[in-house]
Amino acid sequence: MGAFKKMSIIVLSVLILSVGLTGCRRTQNPEPTSLRVVTEITVTYDYGSVHARRSYTHQEKMRHILNYLRQIDPYGEPAENPETADGSDYRITCHYSDGSQKCYRQKGDRYFQGADGIWRRIDPKRAMHLGFILGKMKSDPHI
Repeated sequence: MGAFKKMSIIVLSVLILSVGLTGCRRTQNPEPTSLRVVTEITVTYDYGSVHARRSYTHQEKMRHILNYLRQIDPYGEPAENPETADGSDYRITCHYSDGSQKCYRQKGDRYFQGADGIWRRIDPKRAMHLGFILGKMKSDPHI
């Protein structure tokens, strides 16, 4: 093998290796995304002539409601229009540190409307837990 051929193979190998390694260089960490946390939860309750509004800012109280929202597990399309269904009407609004809000609704312990606005059915036994949770917690004072 001639010297020119050996030199060509070495140069070609170095070029291939350097091109192949360009994707392996360390990149800087991207800017951290700002975290969004729940700062307040308001719940309104309507059933006939009974109306109530509660507001929660303490972490422990908000945790109970957030866990409820995570565990309710809505499923399937309602057979009737939940808007006209009889029963209690809960509206849960989560207020976030960036100023945004997400609203949820529970109607008659049978229907649940997620933040996406779509009504789904829920297990009535699970749905009753919301009333129990709220019955144990007084509204937090506003500062």
